[in-house]
Amino acid sequence: MAKIRKHKLSWEASDSKNVIGYKLYWSKEKEVSYDSKYIEMVNLTEIILPDDIPFSDSPIMFGVTAIDRDGNESDIATIAAPYQLQVPKSPASLTLKHSKAFKVLGSENLSEPVLSRTTMMTS
Repeated sequence: MAKIRKHKLSWEASDSKNVIGYKLYWSKEKEVSYDSKYIEMVNLTEIILPDDIPFSDSPIMFGVTAIDRDGNESDIATIAAPYQLQVPKSPASLTLKHSKAFKVLGSENLSEPVLSRTTMMTS
């Protein structure tokens, strides 16, 4: 699975007085509806998209509704176009080969002290 950046979705609050929260809907289809997957949120106007929203190379449509104290739900406000996440392809043909060049490491470059050849022979 690819590593992707977090995404923040925001909207203007409903100006209705009885609003107690919102529902965020999402769909991989061209339209989002009340039958789409959703999460309920307290009274806020932005959210970092949760990890359970599956991003892929297919477009995702988002919608938000306002919910009042009685459980009534507004029309769905949607983004203008489906969000298209493009994850780059992985590098290919990774190889590791011996090199003819040598690198001299001093003891300051190593995590443990190295015994010199003469010390090893006399011990």
